[in-house]
Amino acid sequence: MNDKTKDEDKKISKHEFYFETPLYTIIKNEILEENIFEGDVDAFVSGFDTTFNISKNNIDSYGKPILFNPYPAALSVIHEKWSHNIIFVTLKCVRKKIVKLRFFIYQDEEKTIKIGQHPSLADIQFSEIDRKYNKFLSKEEIKEFKRAIGLVAHGTGVGSFVYLRRIFENLIYNEFNKHEKDVDIIKKDFSKKRMEEKVEILKEYLPSHLIEMKTLYSILSKGIHKLSEEECLKYFSILKLAIELILDQKIEIEKKEKKDKEVKKQLQIIKQKIK
Repeated sequence: MNDKTKDEDKKISKHEFYFETPLYTIIKNEILEENIFEGDVDAFVSGFDTTFNISKNNIDSYGKPILFNPYPAALSVIHEKWSHNIIFVTLKCVRKKIVKLRFFIYQDEEKTIKIGQHPSLADIQFSEIDRKYNKFLSKEEIKEFKRAIGLVAHGTGVGSFVYLRRIFENLIYNEFNKHEKDVDIIKKDFSKKRMEEKVEILKEYLPSHLIEMKTLYSILSKGIHKLSEEECLKYFSILKLAIELILDQKIEIEKKEKKDKEVKKQLQIIKQKIK
């Protein structure tokens, strides 16, 4: 088992635990939201927003869920001494009862670890990426975002940083291509600049989140060249969130610009009509 630890001070919510935390991440019980195995949790899954009811079954002395075991092969790899610490959790969609998510979770007095789930974390997050960004990112950029998530789901941290960094680079170069005529530098010279210098050149056209988080690129680069797999996996979720915040802000800016343009157009039409 990989020794990946979440040690943030803030509480990890039910949503973060079930829908964002990779398998084998070691979570200290004191930073986990209370009643993690009961109640409801909201999420976007299978193309729609919904609420899931959480239910659990304990594992019996033979390493099987007491009421139901859909994955006997998966449980065969669990060591006998763990059996009394394994919990089988089902999330059932309140809108579509046939939509269920299943998890095998190890928990003792100190820590909680997801050791198996279906569908995979990557499959769950892919649907959300498509919903939010398919009209904004290119098909290739969507693929790269999914590759980053997929690599993390399979325990590969360094490779995931490569794709996150590429998405960040694309955000910079897309803006440069749109405003090349407005900035006093040609693309050949722009490409030679350090990333923080590129951000400074384009700051008038970039989302404030990107400017504030311009060190994201250097963190990703250091991860690729110097950090371990475990360190990259540990930091992935927050770096992914930073990319999403930048993308979300760009989407909101674009929506606002479209509204502004439409309002001005309609005001001009009204002005002409009431002359």
